[in-house]
Amino acid sequence: MFRKRQEAEWLPWYRRHDYKGDLTEAEKRVLDAYRMQDKHPATQAEDLSEEVQQYIGGLELEIYDDKQVWALNKATLGSAIGALIIWLSYKGYGDAGHVSYVLGVLLLAVPWLFYRRKWRQNADEFLPDLEISPNPTDEALRVQWELNHIARTRARD
Repeated sequence: MFRKRQEAEWLPWYRRHDYKGDLTEAEKRVLDAYRMQDKHPATQAEDLSEEVQQYIGGLELEIYDDKQVWALNKATLGSAIGALIIWLSYKGYGDAGHVSYVLGVLLLAVPWLFYRRKWRQNADEFLPDLEISPNPTDEALRVQWELNHIARTRARD
């Protein structure tokens, strides 16, 4: 009944359906050729100095924590509003009757379902399945190298 969604094949940034840039098909094929090589010309995270690796790791942890705190704050605010609606209904403010209780209970519980989903999304993004997608740090370095390569190529033409 509740099956886990099948993971789609991982695609590079310029081949995804949500890409809205202006790369030509020829430029995409050039980038594909770089990606098909055994070793991409971009630096890998493991080739960086230990200090840089630690700095990047710290930045990634900060971003992850900020996303998780943001999701928690939204769920807490929704639940607080639901609790306030229930309390106001209990004290007799407003004439919504049972509807306000139902709305309050929904606002008390539903944000935590969304929080759970967002928490998983953030966790999957931070620690992806490396069999399906590449290391996020290495991928970010590749994307930056590829953007610089395209910019240099266009500047020469």
